[in-house]
Amino acid sequence: MVLVHGVGGSLATSWGSLPEHLAEHHHVVTVDNPGSGLSPLPNSPLNLDYLADNIAMTAEHAGLERYGVVGYSMGSSIAVRHAIRHPERTATLALVAGFARPDDRLRLALRNWRALMNGDPQVLGRYLMQLSCGPSSLSGLNDDDIDRIARETGTGLQPGTRRHIDLALGIDVRADLPNLDLPTLVVAASQDILVAPSHSDELADGIQGSRLVHVQAGHDAPSEQPAAIAAHIRALVSGNS
Repeated sequence: MVLVHGVGGSLATSWGSLPEHLAEHHHVVTVDNPGSGLSPLPNSPLNLDYLADNIAMTAEHAGLERYGVVGYSMGSSIAVRHAIRHPERTATLALVAGFARPDDRLRLALRNWRALMNGDPQVLGRYLMQLSCGPSSLSGLNDDDIDRIARETGTGLQPGTRRHIDLALGIDVRADLPNLDLPTLVVAASQDILVAPSHSDELADGIQGSRLVHVQAGHDAPSEQPAAIAAHIRALVSGNS
């Protein structure tokens, strides 16, 4: 199982305990997109095909010939393109809080994110918390907790975040969706105000035979509902979805 994160994320920040839940039944490989973790940015602008091929290269280096791909947020679009470019290697597809193309609200959020990177990191962190955290994640946090997490979030963004945002603003994989022919799970986060559940509806409607499920979470669904998401993915892989 290969996991692909989204804008500004990394192995360390995107997945919560989902990899551990999946590792109970699968060999799990996590991909750091260029500009995240230890993965350097190329000299040329990022494009979806490059990131999709990077999944295949990482999986090959890990000794995987055929595998399921779990894409989260923008990682879902990357996962879709990977399945199109490498169909012989892609066994299953799970798209978590993903989008085929950004709508006007998501484009506004991404542009605001990019603009706020020029200012106070704590303000940026608060903005990202507001967009990403579901109600259950915020409940019980006092002002000091919020200030600390916002500061850590705003100062801990990956070096490639600006270029990830630029890529996300131009993504459109809608034409790829009807060409997918593999077991596919679409996971909508019902409390997501960054990538609204309507984006998951669009993915599921475009991929013939896909299964759409909802989890009670904000955009940080892998951190907020890892056990539920892992159970849905296990059902997909076992053919019980």
